[in-house]
Amino acid sequence: MDKIITTSWDDGHPLDFRIAELLDKYDLKGTFYIPKKNPQNTVMSETDMAQLHHKFEIGGHTLNHVNLKKLDNSNLVHEINGSYCWLNEVTGVKPISFCPPFGAYNAASLKIIYLAGFKVIRTTQLLSPDLLLPVNYTTLQLFNHSSYTYAKHLLIRGRVTDFKLWLYSGATSDMLNLIDYYLNYIDMNGGCFHLWGHSWEIEKFNLWKQLEIVFKHLSNRSEYSYMENGQLSNHIKHQNVNINNPNQ
Repeated sequence: MDKIITTSWDDGHPLDFRIAELLDKYDLKGTFYIPKKNPQNTVMSETDMAQLHHKFEIGGHTLNHVNLKKLDNSNLVHEINGSYCWLNEVTGVKPISFCPPFGAYNAASLKIIYLAGFKVIRTTQLLSPDLLLPVNYTTLQLFNHSSYTYAKHLLIRGRVTDFKLWLYSGATSDMLNLIDYYLNYIDMNGGCFHLWGHSWEIEKFNLWKQLEIVFKHLSNRSEYSYMENGQLSNHIKHQNVNINNPNQ
């Protein structure tokens, strides 16, 4: 029975190195999803990417940090295949993992992501302790969401099973309580605890101390395997997900 802890960090901001230092301090694994350019935020240089890749996985996040649902087929191929080839050139290895910017995807983009050569697709869907295909949900974001936000997130996407599971936690929004709740679930049922976030957002809301508390809380669990997102490809199970419904 797999019991896994993984983390991932989006957008490639230079502050990702601060996250990397903390991951290293607590012996945790992480995947950094980096676009070539980002109109919304600064992106680290290719030299810095290559340095980060010495210890951590680098995943695809399109070339220009664009919403895949708004692109025609030609531009989807450009953004996704271009990301795959660019990461291969910068890191010297074929990338495995891909995260659609803004968590936005549809059937056409999923097909192209897999055809490009990516094997793991990570979304921004929250409150899942399972490893699933064709997309991999996450468990928690390093951000202080309210209980209302969690409920809305699950119900709008029609994720009734995950909603019921969260309700059994007491519908809490306390991060450490949620971590313990989902780890207890994984202890009994197997699965994956997946933490994700943005370094620029952690800086904006002064969440660095909270991040270190969370990392310390997740570390040194001998019964768990610590993995990068790409390593999940050998552990993910299939589910009947309607990839034509981008809100699922």
